[in-house]
Amino acid sequence: MKDNFIKSSAIYFIGTLLLRGISFFTLPIYTRLMLPEDYGLYSLFTASLSIVTIFIGLQIQGTVNLSYNSRSEEEFESYVANISIFPFIILLLCLGALVIIPSLINVLQVPSLMYGVMMLVQAFIGVVVSIYTSELIIKKQPKKHLCFSLVFTLLTVLLSVSFVLMMRNQSYFAMVMASTLANTIVFSYIFIKYVKRVNVKSLKQDWLHGLKLSLPLIFHVLSHQVLNVADRFMLAYFKTDIDVAIYSVIYSVGAIVQMIWTSINNAWVPWYFDHLREKCYDLIKVYAKQYIIFFSVGTTLFLLASPEITLVLGGKQYESGIYSVPLIVLAYFFVFLYGFYVNYEFAKEKTTIIPIATLLAAIVNIVLNIYIIPKYGIIGASFTTAVSYFLMLMFHYIVVVKGMKHRDFPDYYMWISIVAIFISMLVTYLAIHHFIIRCILCISIIIVYSLYLYYFVMKRNQLKLMKK
Repeated sequence: MKDNFIKSSAIYFIGTLLLRGISFFTLPIYTRLMLPEDYGLYSLFTASLSIVTIFIGLQIQGTVNLSYNSRSEEEFESYVANISIFPFIILLLCLGALVIIPSLINVLQVPSLMYGVMMLVQAFIGVVVSIYTSELIIKKQPKKHLCFSLVFTLLTVLLSVSFVLMMRNQSYFAMVMASTLANTIVFSYIFIKYVKRVNVKSLKQDWLHGLKLSLPLIFHVLSHQVLNVADRFMLAYFKTDIDVAIYSVIYSVGAIVQMIWTSINNAWVPWYFDHLREKCYDLIKVYAKQYIIFFSVGTTLFLLASPEITLVLGGKQYESGIYSVPLIVLAYFFVFLYGFYVNYEFAKEKTTIIPIATLLAAIVNIVLNIYIIPKYGIIGASFTTAVSYFLMLMFHYIVVVKGMKHRDFPDYYMWISIVAIFISMLVTYLAIHHFIIRCILCISIIIVYSLYLYYFVMKRNQLKLMKK
């Protein structure tokens, strides 16, 4: 089981590097082909899309992991197909409402009815894609997950670049049209797989079961999305679309940290749930400790390299964003840490607790943004994001450790890692214009961590020999 975790982690990690490599290789193309205003408008479109997706699916895709262990293989496959039909009903209702009340496009923040229709279609397909990828993850099929994600990403990139090149003067429309087409092609593949699995007899029962688990999660995910996108809408309101574009680029740079975490977490969650059921708390602590050390080192290296990464991905016109990237990276590091506690809450099906923290953080984020963004702009938005995610971490830490009396994570290492990342941020700011100094620091950290890994592996091998 341990080898399976390491193997799955490696596949997800390599897959994420490939996928993000493709995405971030094309980001400089988009930022150079599109006007900053158009890129800012497309960023607002994707921000609205993320919120609409929640209402289309009512977060029913979040029940896939929770339903796997309580069903047979046949029942689970039928359940997955059945819940995929639910968002289609919501889609039809939303399309009808949009046609009857065209002014709803103002709520969606899009310029015309066509954009609104494409947003709703993408939201529906996004839910179905999420259901399918969640199925692959919980079934521990990382290779299939990688192949599917790789094809989807390449298809989206190919169509997006092609459409933007053909419609340089309408690059905003080109991006929306390309992503809609890519989603539709991918949906056709999933539809063929799922249509034969549908069990009409259990349709109502599966929907009710799914909604019972998913409805409490809506407030969590909705608050989380508000937390992610509120700053962009406020930047557009208080500042300009160019500020939104710059902030979107630096957010994409910081999101590299999140994507690395997501890739490892995809392997961690099934492994953690299995060992939690078996009450292997000591083994979980050992792995969690090494996980925190590894991620802290990786985040530190990323912080030190972030100025160059930002310039490569965004270009000179986005250079002013380099001062905000460390704060976004810090926010995503807090996401990594609170993931330990949220995973436990999910394992115990305490889904009613999770939205409270996210809602409080979203409220704090909005209030702080109202006061800070008008004066400090992009760097102010980045600061409020970091503060909000830290509050979420503290809430989940208190709930699990103090409230649920559960301690299978090395809390001491969590606090040490936070201090280490703060120091890394300070060093990055002090040496932000000194490339050589940051290079020397990166090399030194890699050498020290390599020696630590060597010592750790040798010590583990010695313990194995002693047991034999």
